[in-house]
Amino acid sequence: MLKTNLPVFNNSDIILFPLSEIKLEINDENIKKCLSISEKYYNNYLLFVQKINDDKVGVVAKIMLNITLPNGNNKITLKGIERVNVLKYNRSNDIFDAIISKIDFPKIDPVESIAKANKLKEIFEKFLEDKKSLGNSILSRIEKMQDIKELTDIIADFLPMTVNQKKNLLEEIDASKRVELLIDNISYESKIAEYENSLDEIVEHNLAVDQKKFVLKEKLRLIQNELGLPENSEATLLKEKIDKLDCPIRVKRKLNEELERFKICNSNSPEIGIIKNYIDTLLSLPWSVSTRENIDLDSIRQSLDDSHYGLEEVKERIIEFMATKKHTKTKSNPIICLVGPPGIGKTSLAKAISVALKRKCVKISVGGINDEAEITGHRRAYVGALPGKIITSMIKAGVNNPVFIIDEIDKMTKDIKGDPASSLLEVLDKEQNERFTDHFIEEEFDLSKVLFILTANYVDNIPSELRDRLEIIKLSSYTSYEKCAIVKNCLLKKLRLEYHLTKQEINLSDEDILYIINHYTRESGIRELERLIRRICRKYIYYKLQNNHSLDMSHELKNLLGKEKYDYQENYPNEIGMINALSYHELGGELVKIESAYYDGDGKISTSGSLGDVMQESIKLAFAYIKAHAKKFKISLDVFKKNDFFIYLTNGGIKKDGPSAGVNFTTALLSLLKGIVIPQNIAMTGEITLSGKILKVGGLKEKIILALENNINKVYIPKDNKNDVLSFKELYDGKIEIILVDDYLDIYSDLFKK
Repeated sequence: MLKTNLPVFNNSDIILFPLSEIKLEINDENIKKCLSISEKYYNNYLLFVQKINDDKVGVVAKIMLNITLPNGNNKITLKGIERVNVLKYNRSNDIFDAIISKIDFPKIDPVESIAKANKLKEIFEKFLEDKKSLGNSILSRIEKMQDIKELTDIIADFLPMTVNQKKNLLEEIDASKRVELLIDNISYESKIAEYENSLDEIVEHNLAVDQKKFVLKEKLRLIQNELGLPENSEATLLKEKIDKLDCPIRVKRKLNEELERFKICNSNSPEIGIIKNYIDTLLSLPWSVSTRENIDLDSIRQSLDDSHYGLEEVKERIIEFMATKKHTKTKSNPIICLVGPPGIGKTSLAKAISVALKRKCVKISVGGINDEAEITGHRRAYVGALPGKIITSMIKAGVNNPVFIIDEIDKMTKDIKGDPASSLLEVLDKEQNERFTDHFIEEEFDLSKVLFILTANYVDNIPSELRDRLEIIKLSSYTSYEKCAIVKNCLLKKLRLEYHLTKQEINLSDEDILYIINHYTRESGIRELERLIRRICRKYIYYKLQNNHSLDMSHELKNLLGKEKYDYQENYPNEIGMINALSYHELGGELVKIESAYYDGDGKISTSGSLGDVMQESIKLAFAYIKAHAKKFKISLDVFKKNDFFIYLTNGGIKKDGPSAGVNFTTALLSLLKGIVIPQNIAMTGEITLSGKILKVGGLKEKIILALENNINKVYIPKDNKNDVLSFKELYDGKIEIILVDDYLDIYSDLFKK
């Protein structure tokens, strides 16, 4: 048995038969090397297999074409020569070759070969009758062929079979058996073709029936019109609704146009559903349906007081609005924006306003919205188009004068999809919202009767194009005493009803509530406080059911709430280089101790306490200011050259930043350098310039509340904040001495020159 070896070309997706050709584009470097070896040493011959190491029968192939394309790939044409046995595969540097030998094919009787060849051609020609797309070139090629060995390979390559089916035919060395396998495959494919043809006939028949139905329906409609008979029930029902709808004439005209389209539309057409959805949307809108609102001012005030403690500015604004409306009979509504930290009751207050006015209430959240179609809807040309959130909410409200809450206005985003803030202009602008047009409904809708109430956490994050159209009302954080009053007057009453508990069972005193606030919460509002009291109620009920007797909540708070979450630190005495700083963040105010120290060095400045970039700049500015005025402060500049300085802020786990600590850093450093202790009952806030000017700061109410809670009775405030502190004078009057300062030398004279 003659043996030889050839380089191996493998492709798992293709079967190459003898006498057939394949064209491939190659980008694999190992295969390129295989082709190069074949051309150089094996006269363009190679072994073609599907799976190396698995295939025991392969095809010797010849490279008929091998050119390199501009993209670096090789375009090749391989022609199958003959089947061979694969005896062994060898591998060298990712290139395979194989030892092969010729196959001893079974001998076939010539008469049998001719008979089987004719039968196979007959069946194959019949199969091709329904496959006109395959062409007739194959028939001319096999017309005079009698050798079934060659005939089966040509037909096998041509038939639309799976890779596994073709592989079975390639590995079958007995040509007679290949004929039988091919006849089975052709018969199977013929049955599939017959079934496909029958399905085509069914589809054509159904289309003809649908067209016939459409023509008959149209004729029936015309006959009904001639005889004065009613039309189909759905169209009739829609017509009745349109006639009864109280809406502008232009809207009714549009509805009638769409109804005519609906009538003539094929029932199987997808457009009929789009038209029906559009008509239903227009019919559902409250074009002229209004709620009769409450105009009794005393009743409104009482309702707001019962639902929310404090928040006087918002309540007064609502009373003013209703009084003006009652007096002038105007339809104009203010665009109120409630701004304040999370959890202080902005959304719940807006809902309480709707209850007090006896108007319906709807709410949407625009936080994270970046697609203006969410506001103004999608055009009907798009598949799956829907109206925007505004129109959808008006349909939900069912009236054209609801209280409309737009939540998280400061969290809208702007990107390539659009600018939703600009889309809201048409909704909120009093000059435009009479003619608000949603892209889906394509008709103007009057939003001027709607009372819009917006909520946000930060004024600066509200899009600038909206800000000047809003009446911004800032809600401050609650003091501990306000939280205590809210719990006693509102929250406990609600929870007693909800959990079916008596006043004796929920017996929390002021001291208990303050203990929970100081040791288990860090928030501006009462959201977490409410969760904690709910937990107390649940655990109390569980204990009561399990042990068949009650317990005293006041004495069991730690057991009911678990380990204290926060250490409530009192305002401890200062040492040299220390000062009380009043800080403000989204959860309210927080007392921070600024500590400073120096030691031998060469003038380096180090900081600690999670300070942001702005505070780092304030520290540099404080050092620069003291150095620039060293003579006034009677400080030698040598101290800055021979020492390193360290600034530390307590509560290092909390990020601190903002332009309001310049005077604190300056005072702490002067205390350190002059050796004077600043009393613990003194605090200050304000930013300093290089010339000593003290700049205005924010969050002043929260800072004053913080001072009250920490027994601070003297606070230095920028002079530019005078109007701010006067607006809540009743909060601190008689408890804290407010000193307004315009230049840092005012603070210096008061603290260091006595």
